[in-house]
Amino acid sequence: MPDLSIIIVNWNTRDLLRNCLRSIYDGTKNLSFEVFMIDNASADGSPEMVKKEFPQVKLIRNKENLGFARGNNEGFSRAKGRYVLILNPDTEVVNDALLKMVQYLELHEEAGAVSGRFLYPDGTFQRYYNRFPTFSSMITKWFLPSKISYKLKPTRSYFMLDDDFDKLIEVEQPAGACIMVRRELFLNEDLMDEKFPIFFSDVDLCRRIYSKGLKIFVLPQAKIFHHMAKGGSEQAKRSLFLYVEYFLSMIDYFSKHQGMVKAGLLKAFFSIGFMVRSKVFLMEAIWGRKSWDEFNYALKVFYLFLTRRYVFSREPVLGTRENLR
Repeated sequence: MPDLSIIIVNWNTRDLLRNCLRSIYDGTKNLSFEVFMIDNASADGSPEMVKKEFPQVKLIRNKENLGFARGNNEGFSRAKGRYVLILNPDTEVVNDALLKMVQYLELHEEAGAVSGRFLYPDGTFQRYYNRFPTFSSMITKWFLPSKISYKLKPTRSYFMLDDDFDKLIEVEQPAGACIMVRRELFLNEDLMDEKFPIFFSDVDLCRRIYSKGLKIFVLPQAKIFHHMAKGGSEQAKRSLFLYVEYFLSMIDYFSKHQGMVKAGLLKAFFSIGFMVRSKVFLMEAIWGRKSWDEFNYALKVFYLFLTRRYVFSREPVLGTRENLR
């Protein structure tokens, strides 16, 4: 049994993935581990690169993009380690960061999961940690100008803007880019709820860890470079349909964890917001202040949200996997 199972879900990030894997194998010493790379139908040669340059990686190649949650569940179902690390391909592990994370979990039974200190490639701190979303924090975040929103307590608390990350700190929701969990916590259930295929799956995972009476911590000495907005899922957010999928997943998350009333209110707020935005863009397009393409985009967002047009299926997908080894 290895100490650690590392799961990397990849979609068209070959060069970033190469650097990520190299950092794992070059920097991780005194720790037994296995690496799973779940490829979601990449077209950039990612799986071929892994087969050639990292033959020790356990490669699973999907025939279609099954999303972040299902990809991680595929790896988790095969994992043998005492601990499981969810790691994005746009990260690089610095030296013995993974060993430090494993050691912390071994010594602190109250910790159900840990994460590391995210850094930009230039070495500066990357504040990529949140508390669990609340109705008030989502309203202030999405409905107020950022100059006002970021001065208000709900937004500042959600983004942990006033917290000190130079020391060990409890964080309810570290980013899914790097989070290490105890495998034993999810032996009788999926690691991730596939009702959240790409967005809010990591938030839901952290919420379920807390529901088990455990906590999550960020270790300042475990450093992780994160090429933010470079990974496949970050690139996908620019898609119109996935932009809407984010808000639909938010509503589903509130429905599961905060109740139908708050979920219904949040849906109503966003429906009205998208409708008003469409009307404003229409008037500005008529006056020449906006392009007609911008108006059409806003109108499509409103329509897709109102009709709940998901990109990823919420039902199990069978017969789509091809194990290359």
